[in-house]
Amino acid sequence: MALLLMLMGMAVVLWAAWALDRPRGPLCVWTLTSLFSIVMVYVTIRCGWSRRFKDPSLTLPQMVIAIACSATGYALMGPVRAIAFPNLLIILMFGMFGLRAISALGISIYALLAFGLSMALMASISPDVYSPTVEVAHFMMLVIVVPAVSVLSGRLSRIRRRLGEQKKELAMALEQIQLMAARDDLTGLLNRRHMVVMLEQEAQRSLRSGHEFCVALIDMDHFKRVNDRYGHAAGDAVLCAFAHTVQVALRRSDVLARWGGEEFVLMQSETSLSLAAATMERLREQVAKLEPQFAGDVLRISFSAGLTEHRSGESVAQTLERADRLLYDAKAQGRNRVVTG
Repeated sequence: MALLLMLMGMAVVLWAAWALDRPRGPLCVWTLTSLFSIVMVYVTIRCGWSRRFKDPSLTLPQMVIAIACSATGYALMGPVRAIAFPNLLIILMFGMFGLRAISALGISIYALLAFGLSMALMASISPDVYSPTVEVAHFMMLVIVVPAVSVLSGRLSRIRRRLGEQKKELAMALEQIQLMAARDDLTGLLNRRHMVVMLEQEAQRSLRSGHEFCVALIDMDHFKRVNDRYGHAAGDAVLCAFAHTVQVALRRSDVLARWGGEEFVLMQSETSLSLAAATMERLREQVAKLEPQFAGDVLRISFSAGLTEHRSGESVAQTLERADRLLYDAKAQGRNRVVTG
């Protein structure tokens, strides 16, 4: 966009200069120098070399080059030199959304110095065309307008920075909300709602690929007895110890979720029932070795589980219902065991 604006502005200047029969030599040098400068900036940005800088769009260098070209063009335009002023305002507006307040102030001072030098030089060289009175009036107007643009740029910069900070805060809050919506607060495992989604997705994958997966419904043995004797803090410690032990022992593709209270659901993807049963037995033995202490007493932990394989054509609800029946059988058989079916 900056390149396009510069080209259009230069076309207007050249047309006016040719129409007024201004000296051609300086105009050709100015045109070629300006074109070379802005094209080099464009190439630097497009080839990706500018990405090593804090501002990859090179806003400040672009403005410095453009202001220098405008101030030089002002000295070559003669009677139509006032057309450089709108161009200067466009350049300053270009930096409104990309510069900090201190940079906007610095570029404004630079613009005043560049145009002031151009005006003073031409008023001394060609006072018949560049009347000192007119040049002073032009410069006074720039002194009024340019700092005002600088102030607006600073305010926009602060607003942009504040909006950026608010965007980051909102993104962090949204991430936290999504995490809370998918995770159990106590154990950090997936919650029931998200686990249902995972099971439905796995069922769809199984339908497409033909790979089986197994689901286990797990219930902590005599959990109410722990809560009644030691309180809910002890029960929470038992649940956390169980969740941590099982997660460490599982494959990365397996998913453990807290189903509710002292119940958990384990999904083992691309696993046959026999392999899943071996995994469950290994987990049961590891959990039985846990000896968390509370109030000076050692708590014994064990679980009962119903393990089943998802069958082609059935719903996830049907698979879970069968696992629940198998869990009931495990409890009826004396707990601390895994029943498959």
